[in-house]
Amino acid sequence: MNSYTFSDEAVRDLNEICEYIAGNSSRAASELFDAIRQKCKLVAEFPNMGKRYERLSPNLRGFIVRDYLIFYYARSDGIDIARVLRGDRDLELLFSELGED
Repeated sequence: MNSYTFSDEAVRDLNEICEYIAGNSSRAASELFDAIRQKCKLVAEFPNMGKRYERLSPNLRGFIVRDYLIFYYARSDGIDIARVLRGDRDLELLFSELGED
């Protein structure tokens, strides 16, 4: 069984997203978190199923859960989640900032 892991940035992203949504509905935040985990589990089993985002970073892939893009890197036994971001964010800017660290 393949696995998935979250980077520190992805954990921060998820915490911020869930805290924001929980301000209106803790149930909605919990449902989103569960939907993301379920999709991560599926993609970990089939890591090449995600869309390529090579323009942002080499070997980067992603998939959508509701309004959020989950970016990941495939590995031999699953996936490493790099970021969880709203699809309307300036993705090029966010990933270029990551490369400067």
